[in-house]
Amino acid sequence: MPYHLLQPDGSFIESDIPGTLGGNATLRIYGRLDCESAVSSLKRGYAKHRVFFANEQAAIDAGFRPCGRCMHQQHGIWKAGPNGTAPYPWHITPHHPIVPE
Repeated sequence: MPYHLLQPDGSFIESDIPGTLGGNATLRIYGRLDCESAVSSLKRGYAKHRVFFANEQAAIDAGFRPCGRCMHQQHGIWKAGPNGTAPYPWHITPHHPIVPE
């Protein structure tokens, strides 16, 4: 059975190996496949927004951020934002610039 994995450019590839992480394409969040939040959302229609990634780097490269429920450590680093010389792999930050009026 082929698995469809989201790539950084928005395309999908077929893989014989299932993805290791799932994501919400609308909210641009990635997390574990057994995430309580994601699993409980499936019965409310989440499946139509769900995508899968080969690994965490693929999710980050696609512009997704970590889930606060199941990816505690990564979410904490993401939430803190870029800090000095520490590595910060995410393309989106939790701090959005304020647009002057």
